[in-house]
Amino acid sequence: MQPCGLLFILSGPAGVGKNTIMRGVLKAMPHLKQLPTATTRPPRADEQEGREHEFLSAAEFRRRILEKALIEWQIIHDASVYGVPRATIQDAIRNGQPLIADIDVLGAMQLKQEFGDQVVLVFIEAGDKNLLANRMRKRSDVSDEELNTRLRRAAFEHEFADEYDYVIVNQEGQLEASIQEMIGIVTDECEKNAQTRFAADAAIGWNPALIQQYVTGLVVQNGCLLQKHGEFPKIKVPAEKLPFEAIQAHLRAELGVEIYPTRPDSPTRKVDIGFEPAQLIRVTRKATAIETNFIYVLHLAHELHELPEGWVLNPIANLHLDAHIMEILTQTEVMPLTD
Repeated sequence: MQPCGLLFILSGPAGVGKNTIMRGVLKAMPHLKQLPTATTRPPRADEQEGREHEFLSAAEFRRRILEKALIEWQIIHDASVYGVPRATIQDAIRNGQPLIADIDVLGAMQLKQEFGDQVVLVFIEAGDKNLLANRMRKRSDVSDEELNTRLRRAAFEHEFADEYDYVIVNQEGQLEASIQEMIGIVTDECEKNAQTRFAADAAIGWNPALIQQYVTGLVVQNGCLLQKHGEFPKIKVPAEKLPFEAIQAHLRAELGVEIYPTRPDSPTRKVDIGFEPAQLIRVTRKATAIETNFIYVLHLAHELHELPEGWVLNPIANLHLDAHIMEILTQTEVMPLTD
């Protein structure tokens, strides 16, 4: 395989076979490396620092976010936080080292916006919703509630499939065919990239100093969203705060009530709630800066019957919201599911 500075991202619903396909491709293509993500969990016996993961303390992980050294992050199983290091990808592109990773659709979209053609997006799907549900049920650690949550998440993720460069349908009993299809994608893309990788400086990521971070809160109460003077609350993230901490503190001061994420059991999480990832991330390139907007769906510790001056509750059905916003509201059970 030709050396090439490309990042291959596999996304798709839980249980669709992303990691199994990735392991098969890595075994067949020794020059291809797995993107080592940063994590706060301790290493397992068969793991090596810098190969699968970069193992960090919670304090160091926080520092990396504040320095904009992590492109995105997620809380996994309320046990650990995982994030994508910007410098690791930049170094691989410069050195012609192809990488592969399993990253969720929001992180994939952000990476594509930042690194452009150096990122190849591959969406893995089961081809049959019932088959996917059956695969999820076979996992002993998945409750009925968790299954429903994952199926809602799968529907949300599928909304992004058309924005991917490739789609692989991982049919039941056809795993080897899916692995070979992915190997073909890596081979073809690396051959195309080999002649141009040294001219790719414009696509080797953003300077963190140019990134301006904002955070928006979609606060839900009884099928309505809170707005102030007709706008959703949006603030610039202070240098010393994580995005969720910033919007939580701002809304607490404005509304006089505690604010929580809409994810289950968020007030009693083991992982520091400050690490709460956004449900949606929007990136806008401007002439002299890159604006990143972290969007959270939030709820109040108790209902507000009297609102501060300027604040109103507008029914969601009366608001003209884009499709992705509507999807995250549905995913968090704020809006009813539709056929």
